[in-house]
Amino acid sequence: MFIKVSFFVLMLLGFSPNCLAEKLTVAFGSTLAPWVMSESHDGILIELISEAMVPLGYEVEKVYYPYARRIKSYQLEEVDVVCDINQNNIRNSKLKGHFSGIVYAYKNYAYSLKKRNYNFSKISELGQYSVLSWQGARKQLGNAYDLMAANNSSYIETHNQKKQVKMLFMERVDIIQLDMQIFEFYRSKLIEEKKINTDIKVDRFSLFGASPNGFLFRSIKARDDFVKQIALMKQDGRYDKIFNKYITAN
Repeated sequence: MFIKVSFFVLMLLGFSPNCLAEKLTVAFGSTLAPWVMSESHDGILIELISEAMVPLGYEVEKVYYPYARRIKSYQLEEVDVVCDINQNNIRNSKLKGHFSGIVYAYKNYAYSLKKRNYNFSKISELGQYSVLSWQGARKQLGNAYDLMAANNSSYIETHNQKKQVKMLFMERVDIIQLDMQIFEFYRSKLIEEKKINTDIKVDRFSLFGASPNGFLFRSIKARDDFVKQIALMKQDGRYDKIFNKYITAN
């Protein structure tokens, strides 16, 4: 009886159950559209954790760091959750916490215009063509990729991935290398801006494999809630809807 009366008094004073919500401060890497877009607090990773946790009463606070700094923020206990984590990160950085398991994956491809009629089966074959990749790719994609880039005088890296896509369609480079979701996002944007022709077809070559990732939680309860919600989101279509939202053009 006392509990019911106390709750009623709290409601009269303007409190709501959400006031008791657990806050989760989540560390994201700096902007990597469409995965994370800090200027609009939007993106695939932000929506995944928000869609999973907010309906359960959690408050998701988003913070953005340079990519390497996000792990340091977790180690210093400045945040409760960190994204873009896999078993290698956990082992190499000696991270303690509760891993969600694999929730998503970056899928890097080599893209070329279909009319070029290329047929690549290994990374070394890219070495005789002009290649525009994302900044830091040589450090991330292994020895074979680094060797190809080192011996290729026409290899360039850029932080501007929209420029990558535009330069491919403008025939300024032979090949671009980037994540599939990022390619489709910027291709869609360029089509909307009428800067590229929708009829131009491309080939993509799976030479690099996927980079699977998830979230690391300090709280085992929050991790378990997240994992259950992600499973439900995959069943009812919300998971795919989040990914598809960022590809608006045909």
